[in-house]
Amino acid sequence: MKRRLSYCLMYSLFLLLFACGSDENEAPVSGESEEKEETSAEEAAPEVELDQEAILQAGPGFLTEEYLSQEYEMDDYDEVEERIMEDFEPYATEHAEASSPEEWLAVMVHALGADHQEVFEPIEAFDVTYDEFTLPDGRSLQELEDEEIEEEMEKDVNVAILVDASGSMNEEVDGGVKMDLAKDAVQSFVGNLPEETNVMLQAYGHEGDNTNDGKEESCASIENVYPLSPLDEDDFDEALESFDATGWTPLAAAITQAGDDLQEETNENDDHFIYVISDGIETCDGDPIDAAENLENTGIDFNVHILGFDIPDDEHDQLEDIAGVTDGEYSSVYTEQELDETVNETWTDAIGTSQWLLWAAGNITDSNFESVDFHAELRDLRSDATQLRRQENSRMQTATSLLAEAELINDEERDELETLVDERHEYINEFVDDSYDDTHQEIIDERERVQDIIRDIRDEYSDWDPRFREGNIQVISFGWYGHAVQGMNAFE
Repeated sequence: MKRRLSYCLMYSLFLLLFACGSDENEAPVSGESEEKEETSAEEAAPEVELDQEAILQAGPGFLTEEYLSQEYEMDDYDEVEERIMEDFEPYATEHAEASSPEEWLAVMVHALGADHQEVFEPIEAFDVTYDEFTLPDGRSLQELEDEEIEEEMEKDVNVAILVDASGSMNEEVDGGVKMDLAKDAVQSFVGNLPEETNVMLQAYGHEGDNTNDGKEESCASIENVYPLSPLDEDDFDEALESFDATGWTPLAAAITQAGDDLQEETNENDDHFIYVISDGIETCDGDPIDAAENLENTGIDFNVHILGFDIPDDEHDQLEDIAGVTDGEYSSVYTEQELDETVNETWTDAIGTSQWLLWAAGNITDSNFESVDFHAELRDLRSDATQLRRQENSRMQTATSLLAEAELINDEERDELETLVDERHEYINEFVDDSYDDTHQEIIDERERVQDIIRDIRDEYSDWDPRFREGNIQVISFGWYGHAVQGMNAFE
């Protein structure tokens, strides 16, 4: 490389001597001096400043623009860089008059600089707008930015699950033992509940036995094995395994007790849902229809859903009447598959039947997903910027070595030039990363702002839909020839 530069210097000297040997007395053409001065000025490398605006406005070096703006395979990148440096050698020779490291840095940036504006601008102008959210009434979420949304106390969602532990729950249906299937379905159901939901698990009829001697003890056994609280999956699973099927069916007392417990432990304007699993009607001399009516008359809004196993044909009427008290829904399933479908669809839908609450719940999740997408896109932009400045820094370091080898700079000047190159690299790194950090925080702030709006809508419209404010008992039972039977539905 040093040899090639020496040849270039010798060739330039030859041309100079040849020009001097020509007609020395020939007068210059008018305007020739001015034209040469303009040409020199145009070719002179502009001064380099450690200023963000200056760096961004400088654009790419003429050699990097010529070679790297063309299409090429990434596998060929090293070869392209070699050609850039080959063309830089004669350009450096032409600027051998550069007298300081600062001037040499200007020469290198003018030829080898990267287009930092191209990768910085997308980061700086990154659009953090969650514009995919359209409200159920057709409005864009963005239209609510300046609207006043009524703020109410945030309501809790409370779910009480009542599991029948009568002896008949040890019987088998298609898929396995009814108690085992019930516990699996409950476990799956609570695992899909919204994160903020409070859960209570009640076992009834789980003590004594299903003989006449054990009836009194069994009918009196109603226990909250998992008190109302946010879901802890390990503790909830342990509670599920803490009781077995053994006794009678105190259905009326279980419904009454669940209503009392929810009233005692929660605020009156919370949303309450009671889910009952039973494989038969009341067997403890209670009146579950009366219990449902009393629940309805408390002035507190309850949703009650009953899932039964393999109900005998002559026992459907009572469960349908329980549903009819609050215009609820009664259906019947028989197999494990029907059970899973009912729990994961009917039960889950009952919590979010309001289109506004469904919208709010879904879009809280969607905003998290969109935030993740924003972060991924921003990281890609940062990666592009990082790669570009590393490539530029590599070219600058190579060019510094080339100048030293050609003895265009001495060791001291080389050290100073390398320091300047590093300072430029670090400065670019600093202002690009600052912009990245600002945009990264903007994504977080905007997600929180959007989610606050969604939560406000959820709170406001939890009173909007009567399906969420009026009592509703829904009954689901297993059996009856394996067909789903729906009772009275207030919402049709």
